[in-house]
Parts: sequence; structure tokens; C-alpha cells
Amino acid sequence: MKTMRLPKNKVLILFGIMALYIVLAGSLLAAVSMGIITKSLPTIAETITNDSIPDSIQKSILPQLQSAQSFFDTHLLKTNGHIDLYYAENNTMLQNNISVGDNSTNSEAVSYYLLWKAESNDKASFDNELEFIKKNMLQPTYGYLMWHLNANDQAVGDGSNIATDADLRTIKALLIAESQWKDENYTIMINQLASGLEKVGVTKDGYLAPYGGVSGETSIWTADEVWLSYSDFTVIRELATRRGQPWISIYDKMKSATLKAQLENGLYNTVLTKDRNYGNSIDNGGYSINSIWMMIRNSESQDAELMQSARKSLQFYKDHFSMDTELYATYGSNGDPLSSSDNPWVYALVGRAAIALGDKPFSELMIQKLIEHQVSDNQSILFGSFPEGYGNDVKVGQFTMQESILTMQAFNEKN
Repeated sequence: MKTMRLPKNKVLILFGIMALYIVLAGSLLAAVSMGIITKSLPTIAETITNDSIPDSIQKSILPQLQSAQSFFDTHLLKTNGHIDLYYAENNTMLQNNISVGDNSTNSEAVSYYLLWKAESNDKASFDNELEFIKKNMLQPTYGYLMWHLNANDQAVGDGSNIATDADLRTIKALLIAESQWKDENYTIMINQLASGLEKVGVTKDGYLAPYGGVSGETSIWTADEVWLSYSDFTVIRELATRRGQPWISIYDKMKSATLKAQLENGLYNTVLTKDRNYGNSIDNGGYSINSIWMMIRNSESQDAELMQSARKSLQFYKDHFSMDTELYATYGSNGDPLSSSDNPWVYALVGRAAIALGDKPFSELMIQKLIEHQVSDNQSILFGSFPEGYGNDVKVGQFTMQESILTMQAFNEKN
């Protein structure tokens, strides 16, 4: 085969071009090294996006949580720590001569606030609220929380009595604060409230009483009935460890009664009458908020038997949600709904039990339903809130707001 050859002069030209490129490259490299020529920064490629949100971001509820917290701190909390029970767009508006808003407060409201502020690691807000409690809400002789204060922060009439679930919730918040901030003042307050509970909040046969108080100056009285929904087993167990009796026996008695109170379908009878028969009178004969509270207490108890009971109760709500795509505020003993519509606090409460029991898919459904009830228009004065009521009687309650905040915080922490 004949080989093709380039003319000699073309070969010389090609070698000359290559030599020229080598010389130019060497010159440029030397110039950069000596700083004569500076390097340019790398260019950033333009990111092209659309309005769709990835699933992983959709499941983040931090914006909704923050807007709820902001609404509460702006519209329900006063600078001195007083928490209004209800807020309406116009608190001076009257419906049938009754104010839509409610500027009184109670131990439930302040104990919830302490709890979610402790869980969100907000020491300044926690301490401010604790000072309000010490100044205005502690019963002067026995040191428990007086359950109700009027708009002027005065306990009037039965407002000086105790609602024991709020005292337990306050202790729970203080235990969290004590653990993360190492302040002995929290320990002192835990012991003071526990002492008050021991004096006023225990029945003669050793159960946790739902309420009690002081007649005259020093005469103590305690309820005979038992509301099983008021137990917080995590707090009672910790008090049993720190203080011994009567908390050891209270734990055993309340646990046994709680397990026996459960219906076959998972709902709970919520009351032990003074004759120690089971009933559900505190929810007007239905199975509503107090039954759900028992499910939450059990789901958070870290007690295997109580948690198993909570799973059975949660299954009731999962089954009914799968049929109706919503949950009702009240059910009958046969499982039929006794209320006409859903309510945001139902999703907040059931959702928190699902979170505590590790049921992520169902907790996501509950959070989704909860957020559907939240005002998302940032031009509205109610932005971030969970309103209740209809027509001119729409208002925002501290209970629904704070239960919703606690649930969203728990969901956010898990996810």
C-alpha cells in the first residue's frame, strides 16, 4: 500500500504553530502566577424553578407553627404573663350582651404556655410566665395553683380552688426546664406544687382527685370522684421517685383504673364516681375530649401496658377517619358520631397521640387536617390562628391554640 506524505514546507508550518501555542500558554501561566492577570470567579449556573414544592418540604410545618406561636404571643398573651382565654377580632363586640372575648385566665392556660415554652427552649418567656404564676396564682396557704383569675388577676369565689391536671402539667414543664436550664428555683417550685397536690388533690382512698380547695382560712376539702383523664403518668412516676408516697400508690391505682375503663372499641370511660363505678358524665354522656386525653396520657406514658391501650384507642380514630375522612368531637359508646362537624382540637389531640406512638402516616394526616383549619391569609388579623364558632361568634381560644402548638412542635421535632 502506498503511503501518503505531506510536503516538507507544510510540516514545518504545523510544527511552528504548535510551538507558538506552547509559548503563549507558558506566558499566560507565568502572568497568572505573578498576579499580572487575575483569575475570574467561577460562574454560578442559573437555577430554574417552578411553583411545585417537593414532598419533603411539604411535610415541614415550621412556618405554620411559627405563625401560630406568633399569633398567641401577640393576641392572647399580656406583657405581665396573663393569658386571655378567648380572643375575638373585636373584643368589645357583644353577642346577646355577652362579650365574645374572655379576658379572664386560668391554670390550664398558664400551664400549657409553660409547657410549650419549655419544649421550645424559650427560657425568657418561661421565666416571665412563672413569675406571673408566683405573683398571682399560688394559693397562699397550701401553694397549689388557683384555677381561675378574673381580668384583674384576682381569684374570686371558686376561682381559688385547684384543678389538679394543671398543677401536674406545670410540674411537667418545670421538670423539662430543670433538666435543660439547671435552675434550682424550678426544683423548689416542683416540690411546692407537689406538696399542695398531696394536701388537697388526693382522695381519701388514694386516687388523684380532679379538684379541691380550702374553706375559710385552713379547712381543706377534696372531691370524692375521680377524673381519669387528669392523670399524667410521666409526672406521677417522677414524683413517686422523688417523694415516694402517696405518688407510688397513686400511680398504681390510676393505671389500674385507666386500663379497666377502656371499652372494647378503644374509647374510655373517664370518671370513677364516688362509689367507684365507671361513667363518662364530664363529656355529657358522650366520648369526647376526656377520652382522647386519656389516650394521649397513655401514649406518652412510657409504660408498655398503657401505651398498648393507647394504640387500641388510636385504632378507633384511624378506622373512623378512613370511613369519614374527618373526625368528630363526640362519639357514642357504639362508635356513632354525636356531633355534626369536626373541630381543630380533635386533630391536634389525636395527632399528638399518633406522634407519641410513632404512627407517622396517620400523624401526617392529622397534621394536614389541623392545618386546614388554620388561617393562612397573612393579611388577616387572625393569621396563624385556629378559629372556632360560626357567623359573628367566631373566636380563638387559648386551649385549641396551645394544644395545636404542642402537637405541631411534637411533629416538627419528630420530622
